[in-house]
Amino acid sequence: MTASDTRPDGIPLPGRSGIRPRDRRIVEAIALVCAVSALLVLQWKDEDGNVRKNLKPPEKVTTVAEGQIGELVGAQWKIYGRATGEPLGAKPQGDVTELRLKLAVRPSDAASAKAVGSYGLGFRLHDGDGHEWSATALKTGEPRAGVAMGFTVRGTVPRAKADELELEIQAPKTARKPGGAQPSLRFSH
Repeated sequence: MTASDTRPDGIPLPGRSGIRPRDRRIVEAIALVCAVSALLVLQWKDEDGNVRKNLKPPEKVTTVAEGQIGELVGAQWKIYGRATGEPLGAKPQGDVTELRLKLAVRPSDAASAKAVGSYGLGFRLHDGDGHEWSATALKTGEPRAGVAMGFTVRGTVPRAKADELELEIQAPKTARKPGGAQPSLRFSH
Protein backbone atom coordinates (compact mmCIF):
# COMPACT_ATOMS: atom_id res chain seq x y z
CA MET A 1 0.00 0.00 0.00
CA THR A 2 1.19 3.49 -0.79
CA ALA A 3 0.58 6.78 0.95
CA SER A 4 -1.93 7.83 -1.73
CA ASP A 5 -4.06 4.77 -0.97
CA THR A 6 -4.31 5.43 2.76
CA ARG A 7 -4.93 9.17 2.75
CA PRO A 8 -8.61 10.29 3.00
CA ASP A 9 -10.12 12.66 0.42
CA GLY A 10 -9.95 15.77 2.57
CA ILE A 11 -6.14 15.77 3.09
CA PRO A 12 -3.95 16.98 0.22
CA LEU A 13 -1.06 14.75 -0.78
CA PRO A 14 2.43 16.18 -0.57
CA GLY A 15 3.83 17.02 -3.97
CA ARG A 16 0.41 17.19 -5.66
CA SER A 17 -0.90 20.60 -6.63
CA GLY A 18 -4.54 21.48 -7.33
CA ILE A 19 -7.76 21.20 -5.47
CA ARG A 20 -8.83 18.36 -3.28
CA PRO A 21 -10.89 15.58 -4.94
CA ARG A 22 -14.00 16.39 -2.89
CA ASP A 23 -13.83 20.06 -3.86
CA ARG A 24 -13.22 19.04 -7.48
CA ARG A 25 -16.41 16.90 -7.48
CA ILE A 26 -18.42 19.80 -6.06
CA VAL A 27 -17.09 22.16 -8.76
CA GLU A 28 -17.84 19.55 -11.45
CA ALA A 29 -21.42 19.13 -10.16
CA ILE A 30 -21.97 22.91 -10.20
CA ALA A 31 -20.51 23.16 -13.72
CA LEU A 32 -22.77 20.31 -14.89
CA VAL A 33 -25.89 21.98 -13.45
CA CYS A 34 -24.93 25.29 -15.15
CA ALA A 35 -24.26 23.56 -18.49
CA VAL A 36 -27.58 21.68 -18.44
CA SER A 37 -29.46 24.87 -17.50
CA ALA A 38 -27.81 26.81 -20.31
CA LEU A 39 -28.61 24.03 -22.79
CA LEU A 40 -32.28 23.98 -21.74
CA VAL A 41 -32.56 27.78 -22.05
CA LEU A 42 -31.02 27.72 -25.54
CA GLN A 43 -33.36 24.94 -26.65
CA TRP A 44 -36.39 26.78 -25.24
CA LYS A 45 -35.43 30.04 -26.98
CA ASP A 46 -34.90 28.18 -30.26
CA GLU A 47 -38.30 26.48 -30.05
CA ASP A 48 -40.00 29.74 -29.06
CA GLY A 49 -38.57 31.42 -32.16
CA ASN A 50 -39.77 28.57 -34.39
CA VAL A 51 -43.29 28.72 -32.94
CA ARG A 52 -43.54 32.45 -33.49
CA LYS A 53 -42.14 32.19 -37.00
CA ASN A 54 -44.04 29.16 -38.31
CA LEU A 55 -47.16 28.30 -36.36
CA LYS A 56 -49.02 31.46 -35.44
CA PRO A 57 -48.24 34.46 -37.64
CA PRO A 58 -49.06 37.90 -36.32
CA GLU A 59 -52.39 39.27 -37.46
CA LYS A 60 -53.14 42.66 -38.96
CA VAL A 61 -56.83 43.25 -38.30
CA THR A 62 -58.61 46.08 -40.09
CA THR A 63 -61.87 47.06 -38.39
CA VAL A 64 -64.77 48.21 -40.55
CA ALA A 65 -67.64 50.23 -39.07
CA GLU A 66 -71.19 49.01 -39.57
CA GLY A 67 -72.48 49.73 -43.09
CA GLN A 68 -69.02 50.63 -44.44
CA ILE A 69 -66.87 48.91 -47.07
CA GLY A 70 -63.60 47.19 -46.17
CA GLU A 71 -60.78 45.99 -48.39
CA LEU A 72 -59.07 42.61 -48.10
CA VAL A 73 -56.91 40.77 -50.69
CA GLY A 74 -57.64 43.49 -53.25
CA ALA A 75 -61.43 43.12 -53.03
CA GLN A 76 -64.10 45.32 -51.48
CA TRP A 77 -66.31 43.66 -48.84
CA LYS A 78 -69.57 44.83 -47.28
CA ILE A 79 -72.21 43.21 -45.06
CA TYR A 80 -75.68 43.96 -46.41
CA GLY A 81 -77.84 41.47 -44.52
CA ARG A 82 -78.01 39.86 -41.08
CA ALA A 83 -80.55 37.26 -39.93
CA THR A 84 -80.95 34.46 -37.42
CA GLY A 85 -82.76 31.18 -37.76
CA GLU A 86 -82.95 27.63 -36.48
CA PRO A 87 -79.84 25.56 -37.18
CA LEU A 88 -80.16 22.81 -39.72
CA GLY A 89 -81.07 19.51 -38.15
CA ALA A 90 -83.97 17.29 -37.19
CA LYS A 91 -84.71 18.70 -33.73
CA PRO A 92 -84.53 22.19 -32.19
CA GLN A 93 -81.39 22.78 -30.15
CA GLY A 94 -82.60 25.21 -27.48
CA ASP A 95 -80.00 27.87 -26.66
CA VAL A 96 -78.31 28.08 -30.07
CA THR A 97 -79.25 29.74 -33.30
CA GLU A 98 -77.77 30.02 -36.75
CA LEU A 99 -76.47 33.48 -37.62
CA ARG A 100 -76.57 34.23 -41.35
CA LEU A 101 -74.67 37.17 -42.78
CA LYS A 102 -74.93 38.29 -46.40
CA LEU A 103 -71.76 39.78 -47.88
CA ALA A 104 -71.19 41.61 -51.14
CA VAL A 105 -67.70 41.24 -52.62
CA ARG A 106 -66.17 42.97 -55.63
CA PRO A 107 -62.66 41.84 -56.65
CA SER A 108 -60.66 44.62 -58.29
CA ASP A 109 -58.45 42.46 -60.54
CA ALA A 110 -57.80 38.85 -61.57
CA ALA A 111 -55.42 38.20 -58.65
CA SER A 112 -57.98 39.37 -56.09
CA ALA A 113 -60.69 37.32 -57.83
CA LYS A 114 -58.46 34.27 -57.48
CA ALA A 115 -57.88 35.04 -53.77
CA VAL A 116 -61.60 35.56 -53.13
CA GLY A 117 -62.40 32.26 -54.83
CA SER A 118 -59.72 30.29 -52.99
CA TYR A 119 -60.34 27.80 -50.21
CA GLY A 120 -58.00 29.60 -47.83
CA LEU A 121 -60.45 32.31 -46.71
CA GLY A 122 -61.37 31.90 -43.06
CA PHE A 123 -64.56 33.14 -41.41
CA ARG A 124 -65.00 33.55 -37.63
CA LEU A 125 -67.55 35.19 -35.37
CA HIS A 126 -66.32 37.08 -32.27
CA ASP A 127 -67.97 38.55 -29.20
CA GLY A 128 -66.64 41.24 -26.89
CA ASP A 129 -65.56 38.70 -24.26
CA GLY A 130 -62.90 36.99 -26.41
CA HIS A 131 -64.98 33.98 -27.49
CA GLU A 132 -64.99 32.94 -31.11
CA TRP A 133 -67.04 30.60 -33.28
CA SER A 134 -66.15 29.25 -36.69
CA ALA A 135 -68.38 29.97 -39.66
CA THR A 136 -68.73 28.67 -43.18
CA ALA A 137 -69.34 30.63 -46.35
CA LEU A 138 -71.15 29.80 -49.58
CA LYS A 139 -70.48 31.80 -52.74
CA THR A 140 -73.30 32.79 -55.05
CA GLY A 141 -71.08 32.59 -58.12
CA GLU A 142 -67.53 32.53 -59.42
CA PRO A 143 -65.54 35.68 -58.65
CA ARG A 144 -64.56 37.85 -61.61
CA ALA A 145 -62.59 41.07 -61.68
CA GLY A 146 -64.78 44.16 -61.33
CA VAL A 147 -68.01 42.16 -60.87
CA ALA A 148 -69.83 42.05 -57.53
CA MET A 149 -70.79 38.69 -56.10
CA GLY A 150 -72.26 37.44 -52.87
CA PHE A 151 -71.30 35.23 -49.94
CA THR A 152 -73.61 33.81 -47.30
CA VAL A 153 -71.73 33.23 -44.04
CA ARG A 154 -73.34 30.89 -41.50
CA GLY A 155 -72.35 30.01 -37.98
CA THR A 156 -74.10 28.31 -35.07
CA VAL A 157 -73.81 30.56 -32.03
CA PRO A 158 -75.47 31.05 -28.62
CA ARG A 159 -78.89 32.70 -29.06
CA ALA A 160 -78.13 35.37 -26.43
CA LYS A 161 -75.01 36.57 -28.30
CA ALA A 162 -76.27 36.42 -31.90
CA ASP A 163 -77.07 40.14 -32.13
CA GLU A 164 -73.70 41.37 -30.85
CA LEU A 165 -71.24 39.16 -32.77
CA GLU A 166 -68.69 40.57 -35.20
CA LEU A 167 -67.57 38.84 -38.38
CA GLU A 168 -63.86 38.41 -39.08
CA ILE A 169 -62.57 37.33 -42.47
CA GLN A 170 -59.00 36.03 -42.69
CA ALA A 171 -57.11 36.22 -45.95
CA PRO A 172 -55.66 33.00 -47.37
CA LYS A 173 -52.14 32.17 -46.22
CA THR A 174 -50.97 32.60 -49.81
CA ALA A 175 -51.87 36.31 -49.56
CA ARG A 176 -49.44 36.77 -46.66
CA LYS A 177 -46.12 38.32 -47.57
CA PRO A 178 -43.05 36.53 -46.14
CA GLY A 179 -42.31 37.96 -42.72
CA GLY A 180 -45.48 40.03 -42.80
CA ALA A 181 -48.66 39.88 -40.77
CA GLN A 182 -51.72 37.79 -41.67
CA PRO A 183 -54.30 40.31 -42.98
CA SER A 184 -57.90 40.08 -41.80
CA LEU A 185 -61.02 42.22 -41.89
CA ARG A 186 -63.37 42.60 -38.91
CA PHE A 187 -66.86 44.03 -39.31
CA SER A 188 -67.98 45.67 -36.08
CA HIS A 189 -71.62 45.50 -35.07
